[in-house]
Amino acid sequence: MVRLHSGQFLWFVVAVVLFLGGCGGHRPPGGSPLPAKITLNPPTSASLQQGSILAFTASAQNGTGENVSPGFAFASDNPDVLTLSPAGLACAGTWNAPLYTICTGAGVGVANVTASALGATSPPTMVFVHAPIDNIQISVVPQLNSPPPACPTQVALPAACDITFNTGNCTTKVTPQGQSYLACTCLSQDQIQSLQANAFSQGTNITASVGPFTWSEATTGVVTVTPTVNLSTSIATNEASATPNTPGQTQVFASASGFSSQAYQFETCPIQCIALEVGTSDSQQAGETSFIVNEGTSETITAAAVDVQGCVVPKPPLTWTSSQPASIVAGSAATGCPAGTTCTATTPAVGEAAITASCTPPTCNVGFPLNPAGLSPPFIPQPVYPVTAISGLVNPATSSNGTASASVFNVLATSLDCASNAFCTVALYNITTSKNVAGNAIQLPVPPNSLIFDPAGDKAYMGSEYGAALVNPANLGSGMSAFTTLPAAATPTGKVTGKALATSSNGNIAIFSDTVSTPNQVYVVNTTSAAGTTTLNISGATTAAFSPDGLKAFIIGCVTSPVPCTAVSGNTLYIYSTLQSLQSIALSFPANAVVFSSSGSFALVSGGSSTVASAITVNTCDNSSNSLSLGSLPGPPTFLKMVPAGNVLLTQIPSLTTVGLDFFFGLDATGVDIIATNASQPPLQGPLAALCPQSVGLATLKQNPTQTFSPVHIPFGQGSFNPINFFLSPDNAQVYVVASDLSRVLVYSFNTSSVSAIPLANSITGQTVFPVSADITPDGNLIYVAASDGTLHEISTASGDSADLTQIPFPPIPNATNGFCVSADSPVNCTLNLVVVRP
Repeated sequence: MVRLHSGQFLWFVVAVVLFLGGCGGHRPPGGSPLPAKITLNPPTSASLQQGSILAFTASAQNGTGENVSPGFAFASDNPDVLTLSPAGLACAGTWNAPLYTICTGAGVGVANVTASALGATSPPTMVFVHAPIDNIQISVVPQLNSPPPACPTQVALPAACDITFNTGNCTTKVTPQGQSYLACTCLSQDQIQSLQANAFSQGTNITASVGPFTWSEATTGVVTVTPTVNLSTSIATNEASATPNTPGQTQVFASASGFSSQAYQFETCPIQCIALEVGTSDSQQAGETSFIVNEGTSETITAAAVDVQGCVVPKPPLTWTSSQPASIVAGSAATGCPAGTTCTATTPAVGEAAITASCTPPTCNVGFPLNPAGLSPPFIPQPVYPVTAISGLVNPATSSNGTASASVFNVLATSLDCASNAFCTVALYNITTSKNVAGNAIQLPVPPNSLIFDPAGDKAYMGSEYGAALVNPANLGSGMSAFTTLPAAATPTGKVTGKALATSSNGNIAIFSDTVSTPNQVYVVNTTSAAGTTTLNISGATTAAFSPDGLKAFIIGCVTSPVPCTAVSGNTLYIYSTLQSLQSIALSFPANAVVFSSSGSFALVSGGSSTVASAITVNTCDNSSNSLSLGSLPGPPTFLKMVPAGNVLLTQIPSLTTVGLDFFFGLDATGVDIIATNASQPPLQGPLAALCPQSVGLATLKQNPTQTFSPVHIPFGQGSFNPINFFLSPDNAQVYVVASDLSRVLVYSFNTSSVSAIPLANSITGQTVFPVSADITPDGNLIYVAASDGTLHEISTASGDSADLTQIPFPPIPNATNGFCVSADSPVNCTLNLVVVRP
């Protein structure tokens, strides 16, 4: 029984009076007042618990479609279960007429409600009156005697995904009536499953009397739930078809009369394996994982994503990335590649890159974990990476006269000497490689301590003790501001402070380390998210790297430990992700470098003592780590770079197993180091094939897979030097080394196994010039060296014509004796000591 309170009753009386007051009305000018069509709301059907109330309203149109306002009469064809007040209030039972304030429940059943006026009647609304619902359960409609569902599209699996899948995905179960049927833990895309909702009242199944059910999903995209409609009544039943879409897991709910069901766990089979190859699926390049093209052309890359039951996913929502998007772009520079199996790689500039495609939460393998405790399988949010990435090399395009086209780049030059002086004004210079002139000084908003570009060159991040900034390179030297201060609410100044350590592949996220403030902090700045800046309590962070898909960032920091830390090394690896809390791995050696593999499936962390090189591999998907033997190296690499495996063709390296092959080139105090690894798909574990981690170890010989290729050290025969940077030519045939104690750039040729040098020109008579900072253009043609003579040296690497071509000077800025700094409180003498090339 439902009783209307006095306030509610008064409201209904006023509503009825107002309504009836408009019934007399005047004939609308130019139109008939007689209704030709009456619409009842809610239409079609409704579900009511005994003793509850539902308000019906009606509207009418005349023969020309104009709204008219006649007086409506509401009626029920089954007053034993449903009665109506003159105003259209439906009682699932009996009203206390003529007051219509108390609704007393009666029987259960179906009543058709209509509204009529002046000879016209609305289509009926079926109202299902039922006992109170206290439980709704969702289950699979048993498909009796059905075979296991086949893959929607029968496609031959690529060799890289020729592994064991979940053949036990579907099991036989028995209904209470003793009939057998198949139940599957997950369904592949386009395999349709029928679901049913059953409503209970004190243990009694009352589904037949409840009427239509409404279906919903907690996470959209994973599954499409379509109610099954009774064709004779056009009313939804208690059943629905569930069509899998995006790989992942979600909760499905069914509701009736305002009561919602318990959650039903639905899984679209998650992706387990990804295989990449150059060309389309019907091309003659099956299995190719590398390409060489001229700039300005394109290449098609095909991805085969296979789910845990061995079915190829027709439209996998993969994340495509390029390690050097300035040279090779995976899809559109703005939006990447759409969901699907192919991606077009464009080549805007000379260079090389590794292209990978990953199934990365939260857009792929969505929603894990949702399994309640004890429910198997206990998935966690895990990305899936290809075993072998694509290697791309872009050569210069040639003109009609046979000469290679020349690319133009921008070089930024500044000084770090005022990094700790808040009253110092610092100048930045934006130099083009076509003119090689310092031009006008650009005033920086704060003294910098670092400056890094994102891989595409669209953004730069400037670190500072007084407020880090996002730099728009396109605005440098224009009338528009190029600098945006990065906010951080957790700091006393409200600004991000510290050195810029790393940026994500898309340039939207950057990491800063503040080792000056107490306590030390690390800031993760997302320039496109409302969340803004995340503050991490990490001390002594020295270096960082993002996984290619941007899912995680690995940060090397320092904690109190027997393992020492220095200004350039740490003893703890921190793992940051928006999908989990901050994780950490204690290291048994001082680490100074971290770099991700070409596919993004793992990162190599290296370091050690001055005489012992140490390293571990850390899987991106689950943070598991394994040691990697670097015992053949004389010491830890100072620098470490990932090199696309398909672009490494060196006589010093034997033929290696190509599946999951990765190369890491390092530089120590005497020469170059080459580390090669192989990754492989995870083995079968338990009832389901594990999604991760991939197994990583030293690369094996192609002709003898039981023998590993130990890291190689190639000495330069120049004694010990203090490297400040090293570079590789795009074809990886040459290594360029810049050291602070060498007045020349060392050049090692893998083709001739020899060392040569490009001497720095003496711009000051009788003075030996030493490098301070250096960077290389993406095409490998020019190295820019900030030198101790205060000039910027342009060095050509052209074969047979290598030389220090130009020394760019920087005249003093106003009120200063140098070209970079002026201080309001005391004289300062800043020198050129930072140079970065825009990709």
